Amino acid sequence: MKFTAVVVIAPPELEDPAIEVAQRAGATGVTILEGKGIGGQQKKTFFGLTFEGSQSVLLMVVGTHLATPILKALHEILVDGDNSRGIAFNVPIEHLTGIDPRQLVKFEEYMRRENT
Repeated sequence: MKFTAVVVIAPPELEDPAIEVAQRAGATGVTILEGKGIGGQQKKTFFGLTFEGSQSVLLMVVGTHLATPILKALHEILVDGDNSRGIAFNVPIEHLTGIDPRQLVKFEEYMRRENT
């Protein structure tokens, strides 16, 4: 089976909704990291103090066949008209070790349900 890493970078208030839609689309596990980011716009300042927004970084290792459905589901909560509230992308995984064999069983069960 081939795997892909799906990465989501979004504001903390979208963390739970992003996890929920990703799991409904087939993701079984999520690693959550905290980060700070600087976007393409000028940093906001308040009385000379710079404000950098905090971000949640979600990392999911999924079967390659699940990457597109997960990204489509994430698009619904990350993009609001012309406004983007986060970014999601996938990266193919060439080699992988340490994955829980129970995760493989979940992937296979998901595939059977999708094909019936």
